[in-house]
Amino acid sequence: MTFDYPLPKDTFQNFTGSNNKQKCLNLSLLLDRYIGYDGKWNFNEMQKYILFKALKKHFKQHQELSDLVAANYLRWQHIVRSFPYSQHFTATPEWRMVVGLGQTSVLETSMTLDRITGIPIIPGSALKGLAASYAMLSALDLHITENSDIRSEAEKDETFKAIVGTQGEIGRIIFFNAVPTQAPELEPDIMNNHYPEYYSDKSDKTAPTSHQNPVPVYFLTLGNKTHFAFAVAGRDDKSDTKTLVEKATEWLRSGLSDLGIGAKTAAGYGYLIPDD
Repeated sequence: MTFDYPLPKDTFQNFTGSNNKQKCLNLSLLLDRYIGYDGKWNFNEMQKYILFKALKKHFKQHQELSDLVAANYLRWQHIVRSFPYSQHFTATPEWRMVVGLGQTSVLETSMTLDRITGIPIIPGSALKGLAASYAMLSALDLHITENSDIRSEAEKDETFKAIVGTQGEIGRIIFFNAVPTQAPELEPDIMNNHYPEYYSDKSDKTAPTSHQNPVPVYFLTLGNKTHFAFAVAGRDDKSDTKTLVEKATEWLRSGLSDLGIGAKTAAGYGYLIPDD
């Protein structure tokens, strides 16, 4: 099957000419801009699955991608080490992981990628939220009453407030974007809606019966051979900054293994095991 690409003329010529499309290693472009359509300008779920399988194979074969990821990781390390106090560690998904699944995408499903390089990342904002959630749920001895909420109680803890900050005061700790240490492993996956008529019926008159046809939705994940590097650093060099960095790192490591990160954690996705 031949495909059409909705691209400007000069971009189309550069992309399709001389087999250049096989050389594009920017996953962000391949998933968001370089989508091929059939003669009727359709793109169905099976085509999406074929695309994801092709990308998995494509990204396994290119040394250029490994070099790009290695250079990006080296740059990330230089940035992290430029701070007075920092700690970093690596971790690997126990099974599969996808961050940013629900973001706007032409494919309906998405993944959080660096917009420049197309390398999968885990945003620092998500990791900060994970560390805070772990602290509130497990690490802090909070006393919640009917008239208080967990976040307000947590902010009474000086360590929590110093690390995470408050609505009116920035935290003293930086949570960096997590980046892969080597070429990531892409894994196509599937969500199967068994009761499409039940979920789409706004009148609430349709029951979730077994005669309804399942509607598969394919999405892309990162496999359990994808190693990510995580880092935490202090914004200042005060006497207690090192202690705060160590505590924030402890919360983050525990949050990754106990709570998980990204989409579908209730189904077993997104749990990462520290490599050391």
